[in-house]
Amino acid sequence: MARLSQLSRSIAGRVALVTGAASGMGRATAHLFADEGAHVAIVDRDAERIERVVAEIRAAGGTAAGFPLDVSDAERIRTVVGDVAHTLGPIDILVNNAGIAVGASLEQSDLDYERTWQRALDLMLTAHVRLARACLPDLLRKGEGRIVNIASTEGLGATAGTWPTRWPSTA
Repeated sequence: MARLSQLSRSIAGRVALVTGAASGMGRATAHLFADEGAHVAIVDRDAERIERVVAEIRAAGGTAAGFPLDVSDAERIRTVVGDVAHTLGPIDILVNNAGIAVGASLEQSDLDYERTWQRALDLMLTAHVRLARACLPDLLRKGEGRIVNIASTEGLGATAGTWPTRWPSTA
C-alpha cells in the first residue's frame, strides 16, 4: 500500500455528495469542493435552496446537481444515492453535514421530548450510518473513498436550555 504522503490529495474529477448543502457549512463545503474541481451532489431538504446553490456553483464554472432528501428518510437514502451516481458518477466522497438545532428541555412532556430527541438522533447520527452504508460500494470501488462526518459541538458540551430550569432544593 502506498504511503499516505504519496497519495494524491486532489479532489478534481471526484464525485462528492454533501448533505445539508443548501446552507451554512454544507453550502460552503459544496462551493469549496466545486472550486477544487469536484462534481458536487447538493443534498438537502429544501428544493428551492438546493437549486440556488447548484446555480451558484454552475455560474462559477463548477459542476453540481441537486437532490432533495430528508436524511432521516431511510427508504429515500438509497434512491438518492443511486440518482447521484447515475447523474454525476460513482460517489468518491461523502460529507455527512446535515443537522438541526433543537431546543428541547428535559421538562417537556414525555411525548414531546421523545419526538424531539428521536428526530435529532435520526438526522445527526443514524443518517450518517445509513448514508455511509448506501455509498459504501462506490466508496470502496477504487479503495480511495472518503467519508467526512461533521458533528455538533453538542458532543463536547451541552447548550443552556436542555436541562431543567430549576433544581430542587437540597436543604
